[in-house]
Amino acid sequence: MKIILFLIFAFALGCIETSAKVKLPNILGNHMVLQQNTIINLWGSTDPGRKVRITTSWNNAVYTVKANTEGDWHAEVRTTVAGGPYHIIFDDGDRLRLDNILLGDVWVCSGQSNMQMPLKGFPAQPVYRSTETILEACRYPKLRLFTVERTPSDVPQTDCKGQWQTSSMSSAADFSAVGYFFAKNLSDVLDIPIGMIESDWGGTRIETWMPRSSALKIDKNILATDSTAVYFDKTSVLYNGMIAPITRFTAKGFIWYQGESNKGHHDKYAANMAEMVSSWRQLWGNDRMPFYYVQIAPFDYDIPEHQFENHTNPILCPLVVEAQLQALQLIPYSGMVGTSDIGDSCIIHPPRKDLVGQRLALLALARTYGIGGHDACGPMFDTARFEKNTVYVRFRSESELTPLAQSIRGFEVAGADRIFYPAEASICGAYEVKVFSSKVPAPQAVRYGFRNVIQVNLYNTMGLPAYPFRTDRWNDFK
Repeated sequence: MKIILFLIFAFALGCIETSAKVKLPNILGNHMVLQQNTIINLWGSTDPGRKVRITTSWNNAVYTVKANTEGDWHAEVRTTVAGGPYHIIFDDGDRLRLDNILLGDVWVCSGQSNMQMPLKGFPAQPVYRSTETILEACRYPKLRLFTVERTPSDVPQTDCKGQWQTSSMSSAADFSAVGYFFAKNLSDVLDIPIGMIESDWGGTRIETWMPRSSALKIDKNILATDSTAVYFDKTSVLYNGMIAPITRFTAKGFIWYQGESNKGHHDKYAANMAEMVSSWRQLWGNDRMPFYYVQIAPFDYDIPEHQFENHTNPILCPLVVEAQLQALQLIPYSGMVGTSDIGDSCIIHPPRKDLVGQRLALLALARTYGIGGHDACGPMFDTARFEKNTVYVRFRSESELTPLAQSIRGFEVAGADRIFYPAEASICGAYEVKVFSSKVPAPQAVRYGFRNVIQVNLYNTMGLPAYPFRTDRWNDFK
């Protein structure tokens, strides 16, 4: 009897020693979208030295990798064209199967609260067209959503909390409105699976989304600001907890909506954006990943709770926008959508997230997917010609300026006294606007949309708004 019990125990012990269970990061799970037609990463852990056999159903390929001395393993796997559903089997002596996997395009959406704002809205702050979009969410089963749980960290993490969900009324309602509208528009045009990874946190500055080494490149004293910042807004802590864990997950590109929390620090913002994007692309292993971002919208930053250092500044918002435009010259494969026409002086989270997502999709479709026939962005300042009492402003635009039959609002001119006055403006050519003011007989500078809150109405014929600009560099906020 003792011999039998011993043999049973020995057999059980042998089973324990020879049967492990592959562990995967949360970003690898049922219902996920994997980047199509490329080489992707799969990774996880098991017992040290154990072999893991991976079988992918889209091509019936088998890959075998061996865990290192820490038990970690990594595999590079070939994907095919968009389609599915498929499955993956991981076998290290014990089988783990992931189901309902699609191949398509994966996009990462990140930033602060205007990206975080869910489709169902914030308290007392609605999202336009949210109800009909939530009701229709079940019609998009090829749209998959993953939300990274908000987790700051002092050191880079290898895993995050979250799970992939198929588009439904409940999953869509809680997902980023901008991210969802972007994905929905891509899905409608491309008819391929779209995976969206949301990683954002309201009220955060750009430095918290950057690796510490990258932030220090731009400002060697940046860590000194951490003493006055809340924990989740300290340098690099959201990169560590919410970006680092997903960098192995192969993706198509990024969309970004942030900048409000960097008001007053616009002088370093363009460089920070460029450095952040460069570091992300390096970590993802693709220096051509598209990066499309959103102009911060008009808002009254002179409201006491939103002032910078308790001072009023009527151009605080456009100074950040100016830096965002400068970043276009520093970041290859990038683009910015305009929002000058959809801001709200009292609501820092404008409700027209549908238009933001739509405009981001237009950028991606034109520049990433090569689908022509439409404008990708609004009119952008080109040159200003000063003639006596009139300024002729020329714009770069893929289509002509509009409206022709109305006065153009949002222009200001100033003379040698550097005092800006509202100006009369009208379109005088396909891409040119005539600007003048009776109060400025000899204008030396012209601005458009260059105030925290200002009414503007200059578009191209695709309905995309002109970007704010100024011809001066005066530090005069009168």
